[in-house]
Amino acid sequence: MQTEGLEDIISMSEPKMVRVRGFAGPTAKTAAELAKGILQNQEIPCVIAGGQSADLLPGVDIVQLLVREEDAAEAAELLESFLDNPSHTPAEQP
Repeated sequence: MQTEGLEDIISMSEPKMVRVRGFAGPTAKTAAELAKGILQNQEIPCVIAGGQSADLLPGVDIVQLLVREEDAAEAAELLESFLDNPSHTPAEQP
C-alpha cells in the first residue's frame, strides 16, 4: 500500500484554519457565538474551538474563533467593525 503523498492530498482537501479572535471571561461562549453569527451572515465559514470548561472556570479556558486562512483578514476586519466599533452599539435610552 502506497502512502507517499497521502498526507499532501489530505491537507489539500482540508483548509488551514487560523485563529481570528479569542474570548475569555464569563461571557466568552456568548461572545464567540455572536462573532460566529456575524461571520456566517457574511458567508465566512468558521468554527468555535476550546471553551469546554468556560462555563465552570470562566477566564481559564479561552474560546477561540477559527476561520479559513484565506478568510482571516476579511473576518478580522468584520469583527473589528461590529464588535470593537462603538457606533454599532444601540443608543442608550433616557
